[in-house]
Amino acid sequence: MYEMKLEFFAMDHNFPFFIQYGHHSGDFFMHVHKDFTELVIVMEGTAVHVVGEESYEIKKGDIFVIGSNTAHGFKDSKNFRLCNIMFRPELTFSQDFDIKKSKGFHALFVLEPYITKEYVFQSKLRLNFTEYEKVSAMIDEMMYEYKVRMDGWQEMLNSCFMRLIIYLSRIYKLPEKTDTYDLIYIANAISYIENHFIESITVKQLAEMAYLSERHFSRVFTNTYHISPMQYVIKLRLHYASLLLKNTSISITDISIQTGFNDSNYFARQFKKYYHCSPSEYRELQ
Repeated sequence: MYEMKLEFFAMDHNFPFFIQYGHHSGDFFMHVHKDFTELVIVMEGTAVHVVGEESYEIKKGDIFVIGSNTAHGFKDSKNFRLCNIMFRPELTFSQDFDIKKSKGFHALFVLEPYITKEYVFQSKLRLNFTEYEKVSAMIDEMMYEYKVRMDGWQEMLNSCFMRLIIYLSRIYKLPEKTDTYDLIYIANAISYIENHFIESITVKQLAEMAYLSERHFSRVFTNTYHISPMQYVIKLRLHYASLLLKNTSISITDISIQTGFNDSNYFARQFKKYYHCSPSEYRELQ
């Protein structure tokens, strides 16, 4: 299997990002992305997208995300034109990325790359005419910045890409619940965590939102996010606590309560485990 690396495409290795328009006819060989994620927007025509052992038809307006180490390719392309955007999620999506509160963000940019690799994937984002025109204009702007490279082009390109990510996340609608098995509903649980992490949360509650058993939910969540559901909750609480320690004079006991820990001793232990210093030491360092 042919392996593609981002360095094969990116012109500046200090800026690991690449965007292009591509044209294909017939078949395009199976390959894997070794160290990057690819956002694909179908601009014209049709093709059959092959992912692992599965295949499905794609056409103008379809958008999908392929993660690293996922084998995919195209066949039976007809007047097929697309836009490829290659990036590294770990450098693009910061801890404070507000759109992480959105179901659409997690569905499209986190869950979809994992699900397409491991499972049969039914859902995908398809733009209507108005949405397509708006996305097309954003892509044209990004292409201009990437090619012309005027002063500040990297910052401008990052800004344009963030705008595209946010727009796609906003318009991504989870399918209506049916008897069809679809892991994309985990996005319900992730969005709930991001919006309610200071409240009492249980794995059972989250699993119900995803229409999965607790065991299956925990396994898929951990495989996707590389952290357990409750560790994810604790991580968000600790990050919020670090902001309160840095930007306010609220007592550490009150911060533990405001961030959902309630027990200040447990909060202090978890904080030191994550930040390698006590809450009071962290505040002094800031």
